[in-house]
Amino acid sequence: MRHSLGRIVATAAVAAFVPHAVITGLLDRHAARDWGDLDADDKAANDADASHAEGRLFSSYDTPEHGTIWVITEDLRGEADGPFTTVLFPDDY
Repeated sequence: MRHSLGRIVATAAVAAFVPHAVITGLLDRHAARDWGDLDADDKAANDADASHAEGRLFSSYDTPEHGTIWVITEDLRGEADGPFTTVLFPDDY
């Protein structure tokens, strides 16, 4: 089961240093609910209904060439903009 990514943005650092194909692959994994390199508790939190009610899904992927990359989807229920997803390095947070 996939979830909506809504509008997708990347930080300037990710856009400058990570190839589009790598970003797309990570977004595909995130949308498919593959949370990457999170511990079991964080993965369970993403999968829990309570986490979805808060409207935030978090993934972390350790890539061999670019280090750790995070993907965060925030679901702004009731907002006109809808959900949005950000691809970023941990240092960008």
